[in-house]
Amino acid sequence: MQRSTKLVIRELVPDDERQAIAAHHDLLDDDFDFLPTWSARQNWEAYIERMAEGRSGEFVPEGWVRSGLFVAELDGQLVGRVSVRYELNDYLSEVGGHLGYGVVPKFRRQGIATQLCRFALAELGSHGVDSALVTCDKQNAASRATIIACGGQIDQNRPSVEENGGNTKLRYWISTRG
Repeated sequence: MQRSTKLVIRELVPDDERQAIAAHHDLLDDDFDFLPTWSARQNWEAYIERMAEGRSGEFVPEGWVRSGLFVAELDGQLVGRVSVRYELNDYLSEVGGHLGYGVVPKFRRQGIATQLCRFALAELGSHGVDSALVTCDKQNAASRATIIACGGQIDQNRPSVEENGGNTKLRYWISTRG
């Protein structure tokens, strides 16, 4: 029997626990949280429920915005994730942007980040966001290439912003209308 090589992008489910936590640990060296706000002391199903409530807007902590967390699965393995922020607060409008994606290191350079970014843009468009702010670290050439491949145009008014600690983020805008 031949295995599918189609990337599936979906929300977390209970059976993802082991793989999602492994991906989270794989990306810690990149200073990237595969599982935003997750703690090892937390019940996995409660975490999934909280992510779903954040997407629906049912539960959004003070200072946060409504957002969705989606994972990418390839041949039964979790290979990446994207966070979709349906609105921006002050921090996100400067530094974080509408979306953030990450790919497990051994699955990079296969177009997964581009598919995650395109998925997030379509998701934002379906929720009334016409143009998405997408940012990346200045030194992250792979992420810059992903953003540009998805139609990203550097922000002409403010092309970059410096985070606390001196890290420079580049700012791009991408139409969600394709």
